[in-house]
Amino acid sequence: MKILIVDDSPMDRKLLTALLKKAKVTNEILEAQDGQKGLDMLREQYRDIGLILLDWQMPRMDGLEFMHLSRKDPALAAIPIIMVTSAWADEQKRIAQMINPDLAGYVVKPFKAEALMGKIKPYLR
Repeated sequence: MKILIVDDSPMDRKLLTALLKKAKVTNEILEAQDGQKGLDMLREQYRDIGLILLDWQMPRMDGLEFMHLSRKDPALAAIPIIMVTSAWADEQKRIAQMINPDLAGYVVKPFKAEALMGKIKPYLR
């Protein structure tokens, strides 16, 4: 199972990858720098991707649009998504949950590694 990280910040992608490796997660990690590239990768490799770590605010296509489009495709809809974002307000969390009622988690940056890993671990295989 592969993990897809969709985030426009190279530093945040690097941080997430390092955190996963430090936690001894051996899954292959894919990276996309915006929602459009992430959606393209997801459509190409959906059979192998088992978890998505998704930022909200990105150029070209933000995380909400990514979720909306991926949830409309039955082949992609079952893949769990954890939002990892600086969008911290309750209203923003409510909007994300409304777009994706099956949202696997919502982690606000900056986060504690244990908090993020607690959301990720149930989906690792």
